[in-house]
Amino acid sequence: MLFDSLTNEEIVDSESALEFMKEATKLASSADLEDLSERVSQKAECFKGYLSPSFVNDLDEGNFERIVSLIFSIGRKSKRLIDANGFENLRNMIRELLHGIDPVENRFSLFVNQVEGIEEKMRINFAGELLHYSMPDRYWLWTNWIWDPDNNTGALPLVVKEDVDLLGETEGETYLRVGEAMSYVNQVGNERGYSRVGHGKFGIDVFLACVYAVYMYTVFRVKLSDEFNRILPELPELTRRVLGVQKLKF
Repeated sequence: MLFDSLTNEEIVDSESALEFMKEATKLASSADLEDLSERVSQKAECFKGYLSPSFVNDLDEGNFERIVSLIFSIGRKSKRLIDANGFENLRNMIRELLHGIDPVENRFSLFVNQVEGIEEKMRINFAGELLHYSMPDRYWLWTNWIWDPDNNTGALPLVVKEDVDLLGETEGETYLRVGEAMSYVNQVGNERGYSRVGHGKFGIDVFLACVYAVYMYTVFRVKLSDEFNRILPELPELTRRVLGVQKLKF
């Protein structure tokens, strides 16, 4: 593993993580967090239903649009993706990403470099969401709100130590590094309680969405006017939006 020579304490900034969660619980109730966790679980069921090995070959444009609508950064871009790539080609790329025989880092890089019609950050978000929510027991979430390597921003750098290197030589290698760092954060979070806010494998998703939302509030509070602050959604809505479940219908 990439960080095997490091201890939990050398990777995870657990004090910062606890502080972020304390702030989040001031802005969202336990019922809000439970609702968020339930929505994320429902989203995963939707992905698994359409993208499992038994069903992915039958994925149609309507169901593809449904999946894309649950991905925050590309929620309205299903038509653009279909127009740019062709639907059959796009379905083949998704099948190879999810169920191909090559190592996941190779499949991730191939998908990010093949998909056309959206910018690279969106392609990374697309790949990360497809993998994680269709197979949450095997794969993790990487989006630019979790970590944006161009600017070194996002939720993950706020809860790991500064000298933890998340950047790989390829998009796929970076995906592995992000996943391992998240695994450490999740392990410490389960021990200390801050990543037990979501159901099973989704606790780390909910926790990092809360970290990101608290960070956003802090930045806007300092830099922007009171009028603009009133436009920023409350934390429950903001976390639902970044996790793509704001408009999820039960």
